[in-house]
Amino acid sequence: MRTRPNAISSKGIVASSSIQASIIGSRVLEKGGNVVDAAIATSAALAVTQNNLCGLGGDMFALVRMEGKGIADVNGSGRSGSRATIDLYESMGMKDMPQRGEYSAVTVPGLVRGWETIHSKYGSMEFRELLIPAMELASNGFPVTHNYSSSIAVSSRHLAQYNWKDLFMPDGKVPEPGEIFRQKDLASTLGEIALDGPSSFYDGHLQEKIISGLEKHETLIDTDDFIKHRSIIGNPLSTEFAGTRIYETSPNSQGATVLLWLNILKEMQDDPNRISMDEIVKSGLVAYGERAKWITDPDFRAVPSSFLSPSFARDLLEHDADRPSGNAASDRGDTTYFTVADAEGNAVSMIQSNYMGFGSGIVPDGTGFVMQNRGAYFTLNREHHNALAPRKRTFHTLCASMGERDGGLAFSLGTMGGDIQPQIHVQIMKNILIDHMDMQLALDAPRWAIPYTIYENPSSVIFEHSMEEEKAIVLKRIMNALSVNDLSSQFGHAQGIMSVGDGVIMGGADPRGDGVAIPVL
Repeated sequence: MRTRPNAISSKGIVASSSIQASIIGSRVLEKGGNVVDAAIATSAALAVTQNNLCGLGGDMFALVRMEGKGIADVNGSGRSGSRATIDLYESMGMKDMPQRGEYSAVTVPGLVRGWETIHSKYGSMEFRELLIPAMELASNGFPVTHNYSSSIAVSSRHLAQYNWKDLFMPDGKVPEPGEIFRQKDLASTLGEIALDGPSSFYDGHLQEKIISGLEKHETLIDTDDFIKHRSIIGNPLSTEFAGTRIYETSPNSQGATVLLWLNILKEMQDDPNRISMDEIVKSGLVAYGERAKWITDPDFRAVPSSFLSPSFARDLLEHDADRPSGNAASDRGDTTYFTVADAEGNAVSMIQSNYMGFGSGIVPDGTGFVMQNRGAYFTLNREHHNALAPRKRTFHTLCASMGERDGGLAFSLGTMGGDIQPQIHVQIMKNILIDHMDMQLALDAPRWAIPYTIYENPSSVIFEHSMEEEKAIVLKRIMNALSVNDLSSQFGHAQGIMSVGDGVIMGGADPRGDGVAIPVL
C-alpha cells in the first residue's frame, strides 16, 4: 500500500530521514550547489536532528557518482586507538567488549574527515557555507519528533550514568514531542569546523578541545590517533544483476554481502523474474555465512580476490555451504541514511552512524556531541578475524548502494538497520528491478528480516503483518517466524532515488522513519 507520493523532479532530490535535513539539502541544490555540497549540508543537519542515530562523533560511508568521473567509494570509518589492546581489556577482567562507556569509545570519529575528503575532491561551494544551516538549527533548536523523544527515553536506561544526560535531559527529563530542543555546544563546535575547516577536528584547536574534554573519561584514543586519521577513497565493489550494475561500499563495510548474495541468486536461477521467496532467503543465509567469515578491516584480513566471481558463488552452492541455525539474536545498530541526486545523473549515497543509539554516552566536555561506540563490535576473542587490535577498523554494518543501467544512474539507495542492512537492500532492489515498482512503493512494501551479528547464528525471522500470506508461509517453513506490526523500525528506515528517463528522477522516504524526499523545483 502506498503511504505517500513520490518526489519527482527534473532538477534534483534529497531524500533523508529528517525533514529539516532534506529541506536544507534541497536548498543547497536550489542555490546552485552540486550533489556533494548538498550531501555535506544534509549530513551536518542530520548530526543535529538525528544525533541519536549519527553525529560528529560517528562514522560515515558513501558512494559518490559524478557524471563522467565514475563512482567513488568513500570509507569514512575510524580506526581503534593505538592503546586499544586485548591485553588491556583482559587486565581489567573483561571478557567481552563493553557496549557503552569509556571503553566502548575506542575508535576515532570519521564523519568530519569524510566531509573534508568529498568536499576537497568534488565540492563547488565554500565549505563554511554548507555548515551554517546545521549550526543555526543547533543554536535555534528544532521541534522534537516522537521518534527522537522515544529514543532519548530508551537510551536513558543505559546512558543516564554518563555526561550524555547533561545534553539530552537538561532538566532531568526527556524532551516531549513538539518541544524545541537547542544544542548550544554543538552549534559552537559546528561553527568552529565551519570557520577553521574540518581538519581542525583532527589536528587543530578543536582536536585539542576534544582530547582535553575526554581526559577525565579515560577513552583509548589520543592526539596521535586523531592526527593520523584519514578517509579512504577508491573504487566500489560491483556486480551485474537484472541488467543493472550494482555498486556497494567496500570492506570494512558489509556491502560486499549484498553483491555476493545477488551472485548466488544468479547461480540459483538464470531468470531473475522467476526468483522465489525461498531462494531469496536461503541464498541470503549463505551470503551472511560468508560475511561472518571474511569481512573486517582489509588491512588485517582481505576478502578472497574471487569473492565476487561467479565461480565463488557456484562453489558455495555446489558444496552446500552452511546455513547456520541456533542462538537467538537481536540487532543492535542505530544509523541514518540519505541520498542526493540530480537529473544529470550525479548522486551521493551516504550513511552515517553512532552505532547504538547515541553511541557510547561519553561527551567530550563542551563539544555537544557523543563519541560513537562502533568499537563495541570488535571481539576480545583473539582467534576471530574481527578481534580488537590497535589502529584497526572494525567490521562495519554501514553500507550504501547505487545502480547504473546503460551508462546512466539507475538508482541510489540505502537504509539504517545495523546487521540487516543487506537484507533490506536486496528486498528493495528486487522491488525495483524485478517487480518494477517505483521508489516510494518499493520502500512502502512489507519487509522481512533475520537479525543477527557476525558472532551469532540466526534463529528467527520477523515479518510485517501485511506481508502476502504465501510469502509468510515460506518464511515460517524456513525457520521460526514472528509477525510484527507494519512500518516498524525493526525493518530499517530506507531512502532512495531512481531515474525514470527523459531527465526525470523520482525519490522516496521510508514511512517507518521521520523523513521525506524533497524535490528541487
